[in-house]
Amino acid sequence: MTTRKILLRTVVTMLSLVLVVAGIAEAHESAGTGAGARDKLKIIAPAAPGGGWDTTARELQNAAQANDLTAASEVLNVEGAGGTIGLARLVNQPGDPNTLLLTGTTMLGGVEINGSPAKVADTTPIAKISEDYDAIVVPADSPLRTIDDLMGRWRADPGGVVVGGGSIGSLDHLLAGSAASAAGVGPAGLNYIAYSGGGEMVASLLGGHLDVGVANTNEISDQVTAGELRVLGVSAPQRTADLPGAPTLRETGIDIVLSNWRGLAAAPGITPAQAEDMRAFARQLVATPQWRDALRRNNWIDAFVDGPAYDRYLRAETGRIREITKRLGLA
Repeated sequence: MTTRKILLRTVVTMLSLVLVVAGIAEAHESAGTGAGARDKLKIIAPAAPGGGWDTTARELQNAAQANDLTAASEVLNVEGAGGTIGLARLVNQPGDPNTLLLTGTTMLGGVEINGSPAKVADTTPIAKISEDYDAIVVPADSPLRTIDDLMGRWRADPGGVVVGGGSIGSLDHLLAGSAASAAGVGPAGLNYIAYSGGGEMVASLLGGHLDVGVANTNEISDQVTAGELRVLGVSAPQRTADLPGAPTLRETGIDIVLSNWRGLAAAPGITPAQAEDMRAFARQLVATPQWRDALRRNNWIDAFVDGPAYDRYLRAETGRIREITKRLGLA
């Protein structure tokens, strides 16, 4: 294990321990009030303000408030370590019936890469609510015209292809690594530069500092429409509404499908009745006009599923992301 990985895991563990005391105290306070999720709601966005998790949390909060589904609500930004610091906060407040955590693909990767002591499986799963997909893009004047061109460049000179995307362990990184692996490029051969946001990556790509970019389809659709970027492939099972002319990776002969899905988790240790109340609350939220409008505005795909079907999906995704991170040498 590298020194960097040891330090990351030590930091995550220490922060998790710090959150135990605060979490347990908050859970006791919540339990003492007897308030249900619809009277008092906290949504943990396990990232800084402005990102995908934060945006999703605030769209949910808006839907709840606009439809009087909760008397009081707040969004808590608990950022760090691929969402695992926010995850630790929830796990360490067992029995709290008033808090929901945004989870998803990046968090599953963060758990594996950072060796997080808190696991998504330690929570009470509520529902999957949305998903979107990534695109592999190049500048419009790039000599890489197709995904086959990129595969050929990778085979000829793996380190010479500079790829940019989101944080280490994000869907962008997992997709870049998986695509490179399809070309026979091992973990050490991928020349990947991590950026804090899609806008920064796109600026570097258009500025000539990158050969290839990987980003969410809704982050680059405007540049594609304007003719500044060209899509080599999308990680969706079928073509997406925001990039209708772009081929899927499967269409190009590369069998890769990876979604950036987002879900909701409740604290461990809540009662079955409280868990079902949260599921019913989630069903109410996603049926509101405000949430339907949020899906449209953000180019998110309605992917709601709860109950046993979501439990099965979560187990399968956990195993799949674990396998990908190991194959890419990240865990």
